[in-house]
Amino acid sequence: MRKLLALVALLGLGLAQSLVVEVKGSLEEVEAKTLSALKSVGLEADRVLNLGEQVRQVTGPGFPEYRLVVLKPDKGSIEAVSKNPMAAIVLPPTVFITGQGNSFRVGAFDGRLLFSMLQVYGGEVERLVWRLEAALGRLGIVKRLPPAMMPDPSSGMMPALMYRVPSAKVEDVVLMVEAELTSNGLNLLPNVKVGPVTVIMPCKSEWARIMFLTQPAGGFAAPCRFFALQMGNDVLVGAIEPMLMTIMPGVMGTPAVAMLQEARQVMSQILEATGGTPYRPGR
Repeated sequence: MRKLLALVALLGLGLAQSLVVEVKGSLEEVEAKTLSALKSVGLEADRVLNLGEQVRQVTGPGFPEYRLVVLKPDKGSIEAVSKNPMAAIVLPPTVFITGQGNSFRVGAFDGRLLFSMLQVYGGEVERLVWRLEAALGRLGIVKRLPPAMMPDPSSGMMPALMYRVPSAKVEDVVLMVEAELTSNGLNLLPNVKVGPVTVIMPCKSEWARIMFLTQPAGGFAAPCRFFALQMGNDVLVGAIEPMLMTIMPGVMGTPAVAMLQEARQVMSQILEATGGTPYRPGR
């Protein structure tokens, strides 16, 4: 992992964590333009989530309009998770739409940075990145949002929290994770198969309110991703490392940090409940 983070430190000078474009129009108009732009480059929406309304219903007014377009898994997503299951922390890709009135921001992750970090960039993965960039480019001038800081290579932090569950079936582990998520008050979408990986996408309205009021561009990682993969007789189960979001601009020194720490604790407990042990690649 040190080699990966060192690579990111070098690449991060010219790459971004997320891509954002400003689009004028009503929310409905911007959503329609976004879906049309995605379709024009061969990317299809699997579902559009009205996160803004969901959060307001739970936490009250004061949260902006926020839509999440979850894309259908394509060859790029499947190739990425087949090379490195940790890529499931942002796959299938999400395009976020947020704002108010007649001005909205549309964005997605910068796959050049993330996929290079995970050593899966190239081939169909690269073509997926190109298509995402091209779709946003059809909406306006794309701005790259660089990280405020890069992970410390000596910290040993991984992009994902991972556990290995011995003598298990992936279907059973997925059911356990979904049951634990529900009991911890997280909303669940139907899980999605991305090649050999099952992706589970939960969301907690209170966490979303704090995170996206602090940094709206964090929507590229929403809904939060858990994943499971059969590895011989065992199952690899994991989730995105919430503390990765602290490298985004404007996050450090805000209430979002305490929220991310809480999220990490809850997510770790959910993974531990599967009966697995901490897992690091190569060990």
